[in-house]
Amino acid sequence: MSGRLFARNYTNSCHDLFVSRILGPNLIFCGQNKAKRTRFDAKRINMKKFLARLLMVGAATIAINTAANAVTITKPKGVVELFTSQGCYSCPPADKVIGKFAKDNKILGLSFHVDYWDYLGWKDSFASPKNTERQYNYARALRERQVYTPQAVVNGRVHAVGSHEVKIRSFVEQFERSDRGLSVPIDVSMSDESLNIKVGTGSGKRNATLYMVFFNQTETVKIARGENGGKTLDYHNVVHRTQPLGLVKDSGYEMAYPVAELANSGFDGCALILQTHDENGHPGAIIGAAVISDL
Repeated sequence: MSGRLFARNYTNSCHDLFVSRILGPNLIFCGQNKAKRTRFDAKRINMKKFLARLLMVGAATIAINTAANAVTITKPKGVVELFTSQGCYSCPPADKVIGKFAKDNKILGLSFHVDYWDYLGWKDSFASPKNTERQYNYARALRERQVYTPQAVVNGRVHAVGSHEVKIRSFVEQFERSDRGLSVPIDVSMSDESLNIKVGTGSGKRNATLYMVFFNQTETVKIARGENGGKTLDYHNVVHRTQPLGLVKDSGYEMAYPVAELANSGFDGCALILQTHDENGHPGAIIGAAVISDL
């Protein structure tokens, strides 16, 4: 596959992203044809009543109406993490795919903006070293020798070019029909003061951690310079913060998350992600998810 590649070799002795990562042109291989290249690099209720339990099968959506807002809780059938950049010429089509997923609510698409293209003329306003590190750790876990943009990781198990919508949807469908889907239920209800979270019992949760991922559902950016200079681009489910909630065992997990913290987070969406890790602590399979949006 031709294109711009952000490459580095991985060895067992190389565990720290920032020790060996050097952002320089000697690590970037550019294709000559810019146009063709692909980057590697509620039922409605009062808040004083409990929210009905989420449906256990399929994508369930429930809304809670309050005087201030309407909170929507969704159970997706798959999770797609897109590693993207505002400075990546090949990324806008992939960003649009995440927008499609955000509209139909069946697949949770999350945009993780990386920072290794910032030196090309435009600093990504959403990028963070933590997002870049997550992508590198996926490469280690999946035994890949390089990272690229736009890269989509499906259920933490496989990757594909982020603009290849048909292939990504195919992975989600395959996993849903097998034991590689979101097989662990995450039930959510809401009371006056807390978001009540319950992770079901069952096997397969060894080394699994429950995370709260905060995002903004839509953000628009006018890009002045770089490969996308002069464009105004829309981004969807842009991840800004990830908070580990606890280690989940086979016996299940329950907690109450303060509603006030959700309301004051500064973001209009969040997701609960249950993810395993390999023996080196790198991200593994995502085995459960729920989405809380319109905060």
